[in-house]
Amino acid sequence: MGPGGIATIIAASALLVIAFAIGYTIVRVGQLLDEVHETVKHVNRVVASAENLTEKVTGSVTHLIEKNSGLLKIIGSLVGAFATKKFSRSEREHE
Repeated sequence: MGPGGIATIIAASALLVIAFAIGYTIVRVGQLLDEVHETVKHVNRVVASAENLTEKVTGSVTHLIEKNSGLLKIIGSLVGAFATKKFSRSEREHE
């Protein structure tokens, strides 16, 4: 076998190693993309759960306000009165 035959075998071996490396890289990148895809799925589930919870809370608060608007007005007035009374006391203490 001459020098050309040995060079051909070396080149073929190098191409085989390169082909295996490229194949391995493709498999690893595919696995990485699958992991990222699963992470995105989990994040989407969390976001959807948060949206559902927000909608439920908003609906409950809206229902509470619509049903008990008179009671809420009274509570708001009382809180405002107590806050004003407390504020006026603290002004007198500073004088």
